Amino acid sequence: MIKATAEGVTGTSRVRVVPPLPWSQDFEAIPVKAVPTHWTNTTGKFEVREVNGQKVLVKLADNAFTKRARAFMSPGTWSNYTVEVDVSATERRRQMGDAGVVAQRYQLALFGNHQRIELQSWQPETERTVQAEYAWKKDTWYRLKLQVDNMPDGKVRARGKVWPVGEAEPDKWIVERVDAMGNHVGAPGIYADAPFEVYFDNLKVTPNKGAGK
Repeated sequence: MIKATAEGVTGTSRVRVVPPLPWSQDFEAIPVKAVPTHWTNTTGKFEVREVNGQKVLVKLADNAFTKRARAFMSPGTWSNYTVEVDVSATERRRQMGDAGVVAQRYQLALFGNHQRIELQSWQPETERTVQAEYAWKKDTWYRLKLQVDNMPDGKVRARGKVWPVGEAEPDKWIVERVDAMGNHVGAPGIYADAPFEVYFDNLKVTPNKGAGK
């Protein structure tokens, strides 16, 4: 908060400071029940909590009106970067949550009940969605990786992969799309849609090779 006074008039303003890339966040330095201070759209939806001896970011499940949430971490003008994060979902009454990452307005998400991975340019527009079957287990950590590049010809390439934490990263991208009229800028973020809690850890946001932000 910044406070300024001039000619007897006082005003205050909130200022958000966003560090430059690359980022690496394991949430260990974040107080319990808090979130990184420069993130947006987190109030009442996410909190840091200790789970099995380590701090993780938890998508809360105590309010049906905030069941689906996206949190963003930077201005919406960034481009040409990669977002990675570990995700884990719980299951109750045969319902399993969805978890994902966002980069440059593209979303890579694991769907628990449907057991698949989707790369979306805009969630309601399914014609541009690329999907693949992917069987993943409850209460198990997986690494999601989404890379988006603005190409020299004006197109945008988005591609994603997933693998169990502890295993080697696969060479092959599981889903990929090149958009002739793509999203050229957008903030990195995370996504969850779950009736029960979803967990995030070990977030990384890095500029792509040869790119700026």
